[in-house]
Amino acid sequence: MNRLQIERLNEIEQDIKRIADEMGLTTTEVEFEIVSSRKMIESMAYRFTTNFSHWSFGRDYDKQKTIYEHLGAGIPYETVWNSIPPRAYLVETNPVILNILVMAHVYGHVDFNLENKYMRSASDYMDLAREARNAEKRFKAYERKYGLEEYEQTIDSAFSVCWHLPPDLLEEQEDEDLLRNRLIEIKQERIKGIQKREFHQDKSEIETLKNEIEELRQKTPPLPVYDILRYILNNSPKPLAEWQKDIITTIREQTKFFEFQKRCKLLNEGWATYVHLYIMRRLYEEGLISAREHMEFSRYHAKVTQPSRKTLNWYNVGLKLYEDLVYRWDRGLHGKEFRESKDPSKWTAFDNKNGKGLEKIFEVRKNYTDRMAIEEFFDDDFIRDAEVYLWNEQMDPRTGEIKQIIAEDNPTKIKRMLKSFFSLYGTPVITIEDGNYHDNRELFLKHEFIGQELNPVLESGALENLHYLWGKPIHLETAEIIRDGSGQPKGVRKLVHSYDGKSHNIKKKEDLASLER
Repeated sequence: MNRLQIERLNEIEQDIKRIADEMGLTTTEVEFEIVSSRKMIESMAYRFTTNFSHWSFGRDYDKQKTIYEHLGAGIPYETVWNSIPPRAYLVETNPVILNILVMAHVYGHVDFNLENKYMRSASDYMDLAREARNAEKRFKAYERKYGLEEYEQTIDSAFSVCWHLPPDLLEEQEDEDLLRNRLIEIKQERIKGIQKREFHQDKSEIETLKNEIEELRQKTPPLPVYDILRYILNNSPKPLAEWQKDIITTIREQTKFFEFQKRCKLLNEGWATYVHLYIMRRLYEEGLISAREHMEFSRYHAKVTQPSRKTLNWYNVGLKLYEDLVYRWDRGLHGKEFRESKDPSKWTAFDNKNGKGLEKIFEVRKNYTDRMAIEEFFDDDFIRDAEVYLWNEQMDPRTGEIKQIIAEDNPTKIKRMLKSFFSLYGTPVITIEDGNYHDNRELFLKHEFIGQELNPVLESGALENLHYLWGKPIHLETAEIIRDGSGQPKGVRKLVHSYDGKSHNIKKKEDLASLER
């Protein structure tokens, strides 16, 4: 990229910011840096411009580098960090018009990150870029002092369970003793209520509550815990060294920050795409990009938003959602008046000239997460129009050609699957049930089985890593699907998988349910 091209990017960024302001976006100064493809790959692998070292980052770097060098792919158009101030990379080998597109897209992300309530919580939580830079210095010292093996084993162990966070990331961290005392007080009040009854005093109920109180006095945790790393930090009998606690805390905080982002990814990418489409059209109308450049932009935009039959294209579906909301709220195709219009054949022509489409999408980008948007706006019509279907590959027996066929197009089932995915994001629900199992400080966890078996390799590795952090035997209650001779599921069996530091042991328990019933 030559000097004239860089000067043009500097000038046109001011126009992009002006148009973003006129559009009603919240803007701030963005630090754009022109980097090599190698630097971009590093940022993808390490998640930040600078971060602590670990073998998995090197693995990811080599993978992306190989894809780029041999296939000419693998470099994202943009990488933006929700830091203070926001930072973004532009790749020096990209055409100028692509980097202009990237800058417009980044301003969409910046607005979303500054205005969306959930993303603002992530920013309020920590300045992650700064923390990552500081972690790099500390972690290098740990590696030199305590050795590579202990250093990487600690990181491996934290990585294996770091995504097991509370469903509500904003929940207050209540002290365990305070929670225990509060639960005991509730049960004591129930006992008093029973004793005050003039009739029908149930002594067995009182005895049960007293036993539960005694159990609570000894139980840790008093209620199931989703935040596995936090519990280990506070309760590990190993015990953990201070440098290990620092590593685990840093990984947990980085993961929590990314979890905020993950839960808004569809809306965030859709918003940035909607914004760049608007800004690029304005740049063309104002003569700031040529007709040839606008055609080149259109090709890149089409490539980014091309529907995918293998995975959900965030840019495509997110953009269609905002466009659908604008269309519906501009015409009043929502709410009581629309639903009560008696003749469904007139719905396509229904238009009360409401004109509140832009107001609606600004509201959605401010107040919604992906899960909330899917719950409210993914109706049957939108799912069909956006072709949010499940696809399978099938070989044509005559030609041998692999074709994509629709495996599921029922909007009700699609929406149910999307709601499930955008609630858990593929992470199994596992809670710590007992931190003093067998009265020996052993750790007992429970997997909430909802039809998906755990990956046996990942399961075994996670138990080994937990043992490294806990120092005592680890037990995990999970389940397996029982299948008949033809491989069809016929029931579910409970299992307890244990690891004592030397060997794995899996005990099968009673059948829990029959899938046929």
